[in-house]
Amino acid sequence: MKTMSAAVVKKILSYGKERGIRSLAIKLKERLEYKKATDRYMKSHIINHDELEAQKNTKYKRDTLISICVPLYNTKREYLEQMLRSVIDQSYPHWELCLADGSSGGYTYIEAIVKGIGDKRIKYKKLSVNKGIVENSNEACAMAYGEYIALLDHDDVLSPDALYYIKKEIDKGADFIYSDEASFSRSVKKPDIIHFKPDFSIFDLRGNNYICHISAFKKTLFDAVGGFRQGYDGSQDHDLILRLCEKATNIAHIPRVLYFWRVHPDSVAMDISAKPYCLTTGIRAVQSHLERMKIKAEVTNAAENASVYRVKYYTNIKPAVINDIENIKGVTNEYIIVVRPEITVSADSLTEICRILQLEGVGMVGGMVKEKGRIKYATLKTEGNRLVSEYENTSVLSDGYMKRLKYAQSAEALPCRFFGIRRSVLEGMGYFNEDMWEDDKTVDMCRRLRKCGYEIVFDPYAVGEIKR
Repeated sequence: MKTMSAAVVKKILSYGKERGIRSLAIKLKERLEYKKATDRYMKSHIINHDELEAQKNTKYKRDTLISICVPLYNTKREYLEQMLRSVIDQSYPHWELCLADGSSGGYTYIEAIVKGIGDKRIKYKKLSVNKGIVENSNEACAMAYGEYIALLDHDDVLSPDALYYIKKEIDKGADFIYSDEASFSRSVKKPDIIHFKPDFSIFDLRGNNYICHISAFKKTLFDAVGGFRQGYDGSQDHDLILRLCEKATNIAHIPRVLYFWRVHPDSVAMDISAKPYCLTTGIRAVQSHLERMKIKAEVTNAAENASVYRVKYYTNIKPAVINDIENIKGVTNEYIIVVRPEITVSADSLTEICRILQLEGVGMVGGMVKEKGRIKYATLKTEGNRLVSEYENTSVLSDGYMKRLKYAQSAEALPCRFFGIRRSVLEGMGYFNEDMWEDDKTVDMCRRLRKCGYEIVFDPYAVGEIKR
């Protein structure tokens, strides 16, 4: 507990009141593990002066103006100065900072601080009235002349190499870019937790605005979707990102911490209860996205204390259920679910697999198998030179890292115990490799499917159990 800030401890204790002592104990243990991973990252990613100088001296075939857009509202002096300094210190120099200030009368020092810097790249506009987060954000973006827009909150901080890495992805042709981020309550040098994000998946984004910060995208893309929308306050970023990603053609994830999200009593990073309406507008954002995609589904909150969502796609499919991959070639049904003999599954879990399996572009869907209160099988992922079971031995009471066990998500590969696949997809891929053993068959299939553009999805709501 000594390694955690008071803000984080308060958040965890609030979680305990909602979920009980056992869940709290699991949460504390996991949080300490995440803090250790955070500390390891920070120690191994110290940015030195020479690196920044080399970045500043980088020559580009074409300079790209990046507009950093910030809506200001009653920003504390300390937070404002820290945010401004983080922009001015960027190793990539071709930026402009667009500030739309909706602050009340007691914050006249904001304009004085901004104009006192004397940097022509900083553009400041005092709004006649506070129009709210949506319109204030649109006002900031309306000031932008850059080819790309990057979003920054008024109390947060950029890594000094943030724009440098964004520019690298721009030069590779990306039209939407996001990075990993860290949450801090005291110092950006010692954050509370880092959000190590997966690469882009629409399934992950429907379940959680995991992209969040930092997001950078073509201004033409922003203009095409109409900017931020009224009626989504608190989840305006999630709504915007969903609409941008629907139209983006090259979405890039930078696996580096380029953004530091400040945790304080008035921020969602601290506690969703600071802005409880976020839960309602978040559901609305995801539901609206599904309607645009012409996908029939119901969206509900997946957790009381966080903006994560369960999407239940409508289906009436009756799948064929077999107990071994070896028997799959003789099945005539289009939808096939493999459940090993030692695993018991309910009809609801079979339906859950089909909900996602029916969607266009999905190759395979895996469920979660539990045994004696712990996860036995879920997903497989590469760590170093080996394939590991991602959630193995995790308590079924756990929400998972960043609440990932609360929503369907993209997976690298699936084990052979409990999964669904379509017969037409199998035939198109030439079936499983019969010369391989056990999980090697499904791992090989997942890799081939991914190369062909199919999504591999893990659904934690499709649950099987081993009873011994």
